[in-house]
Amino acid sequence: MKRLFITFSSILIILFISLLFFESREWGAATRTNLAEEEWIGAWTAAMQEPAEKGPSREGFENKTIRQVIHPHLDGKSMRIRLSNEFGTEPLMIEEVRVARSKSGAELISGSDQALTFNGQKKVTIPPGEKLHSDALSFEVTAGQNLAVSIYVQKATGPATFHARSMQTTYIAKDNHLKDSGTQAFTEEEETWFWLEGLDVVPASSVKGALVIVGSSIENGNYSTVNANHRWPDFLAKRFNESAGEWSVLNAGISANHLIKSHADKGENTLNRLERDVFSQPGVKAMILNQGINDIRHYPDYTSEDLINKMEEVIQAAHDKGIAIYGGTLMPFKGSSKYSDEKEKIRVEVNEWIRTSGEFDGVIDFDEALRDPDNPERFHPDFDAGDHLHPNDKGYEKMAETVDLTMFE
Repeated sequence: MKRLFITFSSILIILFISLLFFESREWGAATRTNLAEEEWIGAWTAAMQEPAEKGPSREGFENKTIRQVIHPHLDGKSMRIRLSNEFGTEPLMIEEVRVARSKSGAELISGSDQALTFNGQKKVTIPPGEKLHSDALSFEVTAGQNLAVSIYVQKATGPATFHARSMQTTYIAKDNHLKDSGTQAFTEEEETWFWLEGLDVVPASSVKGALVIVGSSIENGNYSTVNANHRWPDFLAKRFNESAGEWSVLNAGISANHLIKSHADKGENTLNRLERDVFSQPGVKAMILNQGINDIRHYPDYTSEDLINKMEEVIQAAHDKGIAIYGGTLMPFKGSSKYSDEKEKIRVEVNEWIRTSGEFDGVIDFDEALRDPDNPERFHPDFDAGDHLHPNDKGYEKMAETVDLTMFE
């Protein structure tokens, strides 16, 4: 009887240990794919747009590998991506997505490539008007170190949700070349991001949250050096990371975007895209609004009151969500197309309201920082990209230096 008792006890112990092992394995798998939503912080984003009237976004893709390079602004120990078919007209069928560290151009750092899954599967279909996150992946993300996200689509996608003028080259190959670390197959190039709306991370250290920057071509980094990550939000992220590193900077700029009116080829107006591009960002706690110069340039009937009223609506919407909002003054544009003295008067009036109204939680005086002190209606020559509307690389860096980081403490 004694021997039988020992044998039975041993079996119970073995079963108990096996159960613990099974439970621990299941828990480990769950942490990889089902992290709590509050643990995530946005580390990179691109504001999505309707497909253009012509070109790759309108034509879509078939049997192509699209390799897209992105520049994270926050360290993380786990990551996930967000894909959008919001402006698509057909289900987006993706065969596989992989992420790797980017070396140069389309080239990957050897051995860094990993597959992403969606509900445990490599294949995923995204219905029109929808977006989704990948599963969490144990992958060390380093702020300032480029990643390459490669997407393979076999079946025709139809028109593609995209972000125009990315200031970053996207590389395209015929057939499935997801695992190619070299560049030979990638014979097509576009300055556009397709479907890739966001990268989120579980931060490697404590952070206060995400700061989303909303604006137009100046936020988008137009006229900055392509593939250099010299947009002013990139420079601002670098400043945060060189100090306490407690904020992630998300760039929600869209080239040619407007504060008041929506345009099919320029994105929805600021208020209409707040929910998608700002409020839905993981960990968002604050935003910067630098918007209105395109409205002044393109619509001579607008008054300063029109712009101010719309800014007040945006401010109220942000505050209703518990999000702090900081206002950037509008920079000079004399010498550029569509300039007039009447439009300059409106810009000055709007800037005076931004500086003095107290409606924003803080003010960033880009105008004062980048204007020519001898000709304040013009850009300082050192910061002018040449079109007298956009900054050059040095000007974008100056914009980032103008932001008082203590406002975010």
